[in-house]
Amino acid sequence: MTGPGLAELRAGLVAASILPADAPLHHRALAQWLASGNAESWELIEAAAIENMDNAGRRSARDVAALGFASHGREPAPSLKQGLNWLGQRLWFQPQRPMTLEADGVAALGIALALSSLGPQCPEWFSNLLTRAASTLPLDPVDRSLFIVAAHLMDAPGKLDPSEIAPEARVVFGALAGIAVPEATYAAAWSALRMAVARPGGEVDARVKLKAFDLVAEHSIPARSGKLEPSDVVRVLEGVSRSFRRWTWETRPRTTTSTAVRWEIQNEYHVQNLLYAVLAPLFGDLNDEETIPPIGQKNPRLDLSIPSIGTIVEVKFLRPGIPMQKMIDEIATDVGLYKTDPRWTSLISFIWDDSARTEDHAKLVSGLEQLDMVVGAIVVPRPGKMLQGTKESA
Repeated sequence: MTGPGLAELRAGLVAASILPADAPLHHRALAQWLASGNAESWELIEAAAIENMDNAGRRSARDVAALGFASHGREPAPSLKQGLNWLGQRLWFQPQRPMTLEADGVAALGIALALSSLGPQCPEWFSNLLTRAASTLPLDPVDRSLFIVAAHLMDAPGKLDPSEIAPEARVVFGALAGIAVPEATYAAAWSALRMAVARPGGEVDARVKLKAFDLVAEHSIPARSGKLEPSDVVRVLEGVSRSFRRWTWETRPRTTTSTAVRWEIQNEYHVQNLLYAVLAPLFGDLNDEETIPPIGQKNPRLDLSIPSIGTIVEVKFLRPGIPMQKMIDEIATDVGLYKTDPRWTSLISFIWDDSARTEDHAKLVSGLEQLDMVVGAIVVPRPGKMLQGTKESA
């Protein structure tokens, strides 16, 4: 399993979504809207938009859109109504005039929000603009998606099918526009987010993807909703080794009111407790030391189990001098016992190597993953600082 983790993916999107100081006002408004900005932030945006609207030489569709985002869910300001009337009197797609609103998905969405607050009827000029832009212009995926979302929000005749919307945008704006967001869309959005690459000038795209990331995570990650799979547990446990970077192992007190503390791991139960602390926030049904029906004279007991996904986490403690093959033999025996209970379909082996024989880990993992039921094997060596502590105490 390779690639960035969830935290790294989100941090990358956050960095890519930072708007420059001279970002267009309606881009700032969309960012605030996606983040549910506070009243003070909206006051600044509204003030700037109204100032531009009062100057005939400076006003633009972007200012009307910014007011549309700012007034969503509130009584529209008089300046917003005036701006909408002004836009309705203009001619669009003129051959000798550079396109503005016609090619600006963010502005189209902000204006759709404004118009939807005034009534359900979509003005003909705006309906025509939305459908023509989405159907004929070479827009980037975000702009095109926002035009389609705006058309659905206004129920504009001739609106394109929701399947034309980028999955990340559909996750973010589907509920707003009355568009269903099926499980396949969440899966497609996640696939796209994992491949997201920052690009110059792509801050709005990154903002939408960041919001989609949070919504996909909220929808799919809580195990109590049954969305996680055994492979997700493997990914989480593969990251446990990184936890030891901040593991408490002090050579002297950190404060004047405390003593030096070392969180020693001495046996399988300590490792089991560690994994319980890692997995419990994700899985509401996580159990420890659960027993399964007897098999002859044996009464099998599961170290950690997650019934919602039929998964067992089997913990082993590999001491110095114990051959690696013993771990494979023990897990193979466990698999034979657990297979008798149809509730369990996958097993993840987690081994704490107290001797830190890292040169043998790859072969051990390969052997374990060949066993029936085993969907993942993780071997974590005793960290170097803890090995040093062992030598000092010897």
